Amino acid sequence: MLVSDCAAASEAAAIVLARYDERLLRSEPDLAKGARQRGHAFEAQALIGLAGGLCPLEDLVLHDAGMDVRSPTREIARAAAMLDERRRLARRDPAEILNPIALRQRLGIEGSPEPDRPDGVMTSVPARQVAAPWDRIGLGDDDEDQVGEDDLDLEDEHDHADPAFAEIDALLVRTRKKLDAWNDLTSDEGRKNLTLRDPGYEAAGRLEGWLQILEEGRGLPATLAAALALDAWLWLEPSERAGELGFALAATQLRQRGVAAAHLPVLGLGLRRGRFRWSPHQEITIRVAGLLGAFGEAAAFGQSDLDRLTLARVVMLRRCENRRGNSKLSELVDLFVALPLVTVQLAAALLKVTPQAVEAMLKELGGSLPRELTGRKRYRAWGIM
Repeated sequence: MLVSDCAAASEAAAIVLARYDERLLRSEPDLAKGARQRGHAFEAQALIGLAGGLCPLEDLVLHDAGMDVRSPTREIARAAAMLDERRRLARRDPAEILNPIALRQRLGIEGSPEPDRPDGVMTSVPARQVAAPWDRIGLGDDDEDQVGEDDLDLEDEHDHADPAFAEIDALLVRTRKKLDAWNDLTSDEGRKNLTLRDPGYEAAGRLEGWLQILEEGRGLPATLAAALALDAWLWLEPSERAGELGFALAATQLRQRGVAAAHLPVLGLGLRRGRFRWSPHQEITIRVAGLLGAFGEAAAFGQSDLDRLTLARVVMLRRCENRRGNSKLSELVDLFVALPLVTVQLAAALLKVTPQAVEAMLKELGGSLPRELTGRKRYRAWGIM
């Protein structure tokens, strides 16, 4: 019933995605690279918007390049993390990304729930990790051997005092040391310890349910299978911290099935730009059809953005006519197209010229020069946004 109801929407989304993917394959390498890089930034901004946050695109690009003009907000930091995540996923093989073991490692889920236990209790988690919270402070017998010189000095000072107070002081010293190690923000383990988690969330069981739906979709059309996977991710929420990862995984599934072999689709952007708003209270047919429409909207936006990049390149290349054979101006134009942000220092390093030469070429571009993003007179950056 679901396949027949969504067949038309699935076919339409597949056609638009395949058409855009083919355009990227046949485009100039710099144009294709620029479209992909800008798509990552657009997707990160859209996912923040879907979560109710505000993320200006210029601020995100400047933060990614380490050229913040203002203090980055929490939304900017989250969007930058999503941007890095998409870039990593776009470089990796789709089969490796969708591997269950790799997904568990990415989500921080150790082991899998027992097949006969629906409560999702993990079997491979050591007992030390599921102990009571106060056991983490380290007041057990194992910590008696970790008493340092400070503890011995403290005990020496209280040799003639009440033994009960001496034991309390030694206990406080050990506790302080454990808490200092626990709250260590300089290590990945310390930052992980400070992350608040719901002990009853059952992430392993939710992920197993999502993997089962992913497996069941192998016999369906690629776009329909990806829409079902994204709908299941939004419904089950296998991760407490990485809810936006489902959009990238659904896009990776489209890459794996060959519908989007040349790019990682910006599905969140399509959902953000369209009129459909996903809700768990809707029927599954409405949800899946709405997501398929978002897939088509994402591909349509990609084609319009590619047209915009092509037009900007043509306008700038007109300034390169009748130039000397050793002129670097056309290469500077390709940098503007391929990268979301270009600075004088970056252009000088990539083109192997002096910063003064880059400044002179920027003046030669005249009115076709892309917009300046920082609003400064020094440490400036330009980009086609």
